[in-house]
Amino acid sequence: MLRNALAVIFALALPLASAAEEIPLDPNEVSVQDASGKTVAVFSVKQLRGEFPQQTYDTRTPWTSDNEKIEYRGPLLANVLAKAGVTVAQEVKVVAYDNFVSDIRVDEIRSYDPILAVERRCNENDKASSLCPSGQEFRPISMVEKGPIFIVWPFDQLPASYVPARNSIWVFFPVILRATK
Repeated sequence: MLRNALAVIFALALPLASAAEEIPLDPNEVSVQDASGKTVAVFSVKQLRGEFPQQTYDTRTPWTSDNEKIEYRGPLLANVLAKAGVTVAQEVKVVAYDNFVSDIRVDEIRSYDPILAVERRCNENDKASSLCPSGQEFRPISMVEKGPIFIVWPFDQLPASYVPARNSIWVFFPVILRATK
C-alpha cells in the first residue's frame, strides 16, 4: 500500500515540476505572454531601462506613511505590453517571482498609467551608505524594497476606494504579464 501511495505522489509531482519549469526564475526579467500563455517577449531590467521612454512617479504607496513619498522610474506598463504586441486584452494576469498573482484590468492601465519601476531616486541614506556614488540620481530597486521590478501607480490619482481594496495591483517583482480576454 505504501508503494501505491508513493507512486501516486510521484505521478502528481512530476507534472507539477514540469509546470514550474515554465515559470521564469529570474526576477530581473519579465515575460510577456499572449492569452494562450505563449511567451511573445522577454525584457530584462536593462532593456526596461534602456529601450523605453522612462516615466518618473514621486508617489506614496499603500505601505508608506501619508507624508512619505518615493520617486520611482521605469517604462509605462502599457508601452511594454504594446512593444510585445499585446494590444487586445481585457485584463493582464501578473505573476510575481514569489507566485503571487494579480489580475489588472486594461482600463485601469489606460486610466492610471502604471510603470514597471526599475529604479528609485537616491536619498541621503543611499549616499551615506555608498549605494549611490556622487552624481548618481537613481539606483536599482532591491528585492527588500519590492524590486528589481515593481508595478508602481500614481497613488494620489487612484480612487480612494482602491485603498486597500485594489492594493493587489502594486505587484512586487513581476515575472509574467499574461494577456487575458
